[in-house]
Amino acid sequence: MVEPTPTRLTPKLLAEFNPIPKESATRLRRPQVTLDLSALRHNAMIAKRAAGGRKILAAVKADGYGHGAVTVAHALRDRVDGFMVATLGEGEALRQAGFTQRIVVLQGVMNQTEARRAAQRFLEPVFHHTSQIDTVGTVGFGLPLTVWLKVDTGMHRVGFTPNEFPDAYARLSALRGVRPNPGVLTHFARADEPDAAPTQAQIALFQQTTAHCAGELSLCNSAGLLAFPEAGGDWVRPGIMLYGGNPFISDTASKHDLRPVMTLTTSLIATRTVQAGESVGYGGRFTAPETMPVGVAAIGYGDGYPRHAPDGTPIVVNGQRARLIGRVSMDLITIDLRGIKAAVGDSVECWGAQLPIDEVASAAFTISYELMCQLSGRVARHIIEP
Repeated sequence: MVEPTPTRLTPKLLAEFNPIPKESATRLRRPQVTLDLSALRHNAMIAKRAAGGRKILAAVKADGYGHGAVTVAHALRDRVDGFMVATLGEGEALRQAGFTQRIVVLQGVMNQTEARRAAQRFLEPVFHHTSQIDTVGTVGFGLPLTVWLKVDTGMHRVGFTPNEFPDAYARLSALRGVRPNPGVLTHFARADEPDAAPTQAQIALFQQTTAHCAGELSLCNSAGLLAFPEAGGDWVRPGIMLYGGNPFISDTASKHDLRPVMTLTTSLIATRTVQAGESVGYGGRFTAPETMPVGVAAIGYGDGYPRHAPDGTPIVVNGQRARLIGRVSMDLITIDLRGIKAAVGDSVECWGAQLPIDEVASAAFTISYELMCQLSGRVARHIIEP
């Protein structure tokens, strides 16, 4: 006699009749991102070579540009001199993970409580607005706070203008809980562009503004580090180049000997023949010009693949260049398989070792930073150690 199906699933029944191995949930997620830490360390070597003796703050904000801040920091701890994050919470997470290197917090602190926490955890906040100086005031924090001051040399986002800078520097230096000789940094607005003039103007303005400052100086992001060796300063702040992305509007990452760290893959879960004149996917964006094979891959915007990717966005199926067709769904994408040898179960690479992420980003009218950062938690992760 067949046992009836239980009317209610209890934890006891689940454990008895349907045990789930602990590793299965991750293994059964078809989209997978592979992180090659040897490539990360190689890119850090390129940054170090370009730095020419300047110290390196590795940018690990936004969870290490989607690669995992702690994972990245562990791989780079012997290759860089410190780390740069956006928020106090990101800095605290690195301290909790055991990192003792210097950590600069770009958004700084907004009140005395945050300043005290930064001091206790030896985090270095950036002051970029008078309200921060006003709020922190003259209160001591038990431990002296190492701080940076941001000067706006042309980005016009945050930071003190050159006219405001002398007063802000003097006020910050005089705060009771602050170490003497604050560091000073700026950020380039157009270092990724072919026209060097705007960045050269920013460099000149920064050097003029900080000529009498005794503290440490920092100017260069990835593009600035590679394109403007004359910028000087004591610290450089590479970000996208560490992860193998192209820092420039033109050129390619490989031109600068940068290697992709992240490879995003999935698999084909179906193939079908679509008749001429039939449409594919939501909204019928793509209409088959002829009877043609179409593949369905298990990835979508729920995993972080860009929903706005248009028809023709490059993708690799079973080692062969193919193209996306139809609107990206939450869990699935459709692929033009004309001229492609493929079968259900074959590997699909969205970007990485075979397909530069910058090429996909360009096709999708965005930048590699966004693609890296928007991967969701349901994408399984596999780390290749150096």
